[in-house]
Amino acid sequence: MFFGKRFIILVLAGTAFALLSLIPGVGAFPILAYNLLIVIFFVIDYSITPAPQEFEIRRETEKKLSLNVWNDVYLIVNNPAKTSLTISIRDSIPESFEADREIIAFKADAEESKTVLYKVKPRKRGEYTFLDLHLRYTGVLGLCVKTKAFNAVRKVRVYPNLEDMRNKNLIIASRKKLTAGLQKIRRLGIGTEFESIRDYTPADDYRHINWNVTAREGRLFVNQYEPERNQYVYLMIDTGRVMAEEIGGISRLDYAVNTAFLVAETILYRGDNIGLIAFDNKIHRVVKTGKGMRHFQKLADSMYNIEAHEVASDYDEAFSTLQRTQNRRSLVLLFTNPAGIEHAREIVMSWQSYAPGHKVIVLTISNPALINEAAKKIIKPDDAFIKSAAIKLIDDQRRTFSIMEMSGMPVFESSPDSFVVEAVNRSLTAIGNRSF
Repeated sequence: MFFGKRFIILVLAGTAFALLSLIPGVGAFPILAYNLLIVIFFVIDYSITPAPQEFEIRRETEKKLSLNVWNDVYLIVNNPAKTSLTISIRDSIPESFEADREIIAFKADAEESKTVLYKVKPRKRGEYTFLDLHLRYTGVLGLCVKTKAFNAVRKVRVYPNLEDMRNKNLIIASRKKLTAGLQKIRRLGIGTEFESIRDYTPADDYRHINWNVTAREGRLFVNQYEPERNQYVYLMIDTGRVMAEEIGGISRLDYAVNTAFLVAETILYRGDNIGLIAFDNKIHRVVKTGKGMRHFQKLADSMYNIEAHEVASDYDEAFSTLQRTQNRRSLVLLFTNPAGIEHAREIVMSWQSYAPGHKVIVLTISNPALINEAAKKIIKPDDAFIKSAAIKLIDDQRRTFSIMEMSGMPVFESSPDSFVVEAVNRSLTAIGNRSF
């Protein structure tokens, strides 16, 4: 219980009666009477104002929230009083969440069930818990303030915001036009299932010219084929220390998981099979290949709370797990950050020793800060040293990638801004070209 603003104002106003007590013959009676009156009204206010336990309060929100966007949270309060009350609520949101306002203040009419809205923005993926709701309301007469904490524990999951990635990164107008927004999967002249005949273009494979139609029509025509479906793709996500590095405030692992979500959705929409292995010094997640949007939810539930750990990753165990889990030849998208020549050789040797039958493409993110330092003009003496170090790091990185590529493990590197769309395109190109 606390004193309301009106009570404090009345107490301060009592200084006038205190001054009266200084008049000879008046004495302290006026101030005592005034204060007694305030106390009486305070007790009355406390008595007629509903007790906190008479209130009903609850929180409603989706079980799955989207990362880095505002998500709606609804608070429902039942006012038991027969008059309107001024109410404020403070929600105990998870530590990594941002709220659009700390205190939600409103007025609830007599015996009204009031619904108020505020928004939260999660900053990290994973599972989080909302705790107590803290209720505070002013008495009917405005003299007292009552408070109570209500148990309102609710667990939520934070997933990457796929809709935002589609709209901002991929510019996909609709799922039916998915291949137009990403990569033209209907590779002209590539595939095994005949689809149609169309006019020849210089980019077409001459081996697919339809000579019968060409002779009849007097101009070149080619057969167009639909790529094979039911192919197998594996997402291998390294969660070791090399993926903990942050670029622009976002970890490499977060970029990888965001991309993996969209790759999985795209591959499944094509009708292919996709699976998952997440690992560092031990295997954290294994999802066998499957298809359909129900399988996508299974993948999403396995990826949303993946975290990076400050350990060296065990690629032998990762590739041997892949081989045990998937003996069909598959396209493997390995999200990692090859950190030097020895690291690259370790990855290649593990692949060649345990899963050589699978086609592996390494997907990694470039560091714009490093590239900017290498390209910066030298103004101060220190600039020359920094520029030289940046150039050496980039050169070492190129040699590292070269070792992997010469061993048959292509490396795809892209900037953070374009990594999602280009990684998806690269994956679709590999499938469309049947390069595995």
